[in-house]
Amino acid sequence: MIADDYLFGALMHQKDVCAGVIERLLNMQPMQITYPEIQKTISPFYDTKGIRLDVLANDGKSLYNLEMQTSDYTSLPLRMRFYQGLLDMDLLMKGKDYSELCHCYVIFICKNDPFGLGMPVYTFCNTCQEKFSLKLKDKSLKIFYNVTAWQTDTNAERASLLRYISTGSVTSPFTKQLDEAAQKIKKINKFRRAYMMRNIYLDDAMRRGRMEGILEGEAREKRKTIISFYKNKVSISIIASSVGKTQDEVKEIIRSELGPNACE
Repeated sequence: MIADDYLFGALMHQKDVCAGVIERLLNMQPMQITYPEIQKTISPFYDTKGIRLDVLANDGKSLYNLEMQTSDYTSLPLRMRFYQGLLDMDLLMKGKDYSELCHCYVIFICKNDPFGLGMPVYTFCNTCQEKFSLKLKDKSLKIFYNVTAWQTDTNAERASLLRYISTGSVTSPFTKQLDEAAQKIKKINKFRRAYMMRNIYLDDAMRRGRMEGILEGEAREKRKTIISFYKNKVSISIIASSVGKTQDEVKEIIRSELGPNACE
């Protein structure tokens, strides 16, 4: 499925495909992509949180950041804000002035409805709350696409693209082009091996994540039990025996929760 971000990135590495997707999503005239960058990493400083972009394209006038969102919908609006900020910082660190910042589109293609309103497209731009006709004109636009709502999209070409991403159904010349390109990529042994290894890596990471989550949950419950026992004047030795920790470990937890003078 193209909704897999790895296959999506491989497809978007083809300039004609990348341009075609952007043209249909944004209902734009045919465009010439200067360069599509796949999995571009932006980390301004070594000790700061960075981002790895699925796709970053440039047509000489605007930047287009496309992200395929398949499962994690936690704080999507805040994540989009962070992406926009780092894209701007990346431009400025290359020597540009504020006045030279280009138009920037941050686009999240979502496998499920990110806002639950059943709309195929959610477009956000900065507008004066006291006068809605007054736009900030900061050259930024943030757009979420809900591919599951393709049936309600009145733009036929975009609806066909969203439908293909959602279901894999080929219903237009462009989605046929997409599907043929996807099939070719899947047949390439190098891609197949990388794809399989990546899925194995993701499966392992998910298993590790679940196990870490379980262990973290157990640790939190133990801490709660230790503090509850201590507040009810249960001896340190009995607490340690009950939770499977040493007395020193129990004391350390109590002091971290209740202050350095606890256990005195």
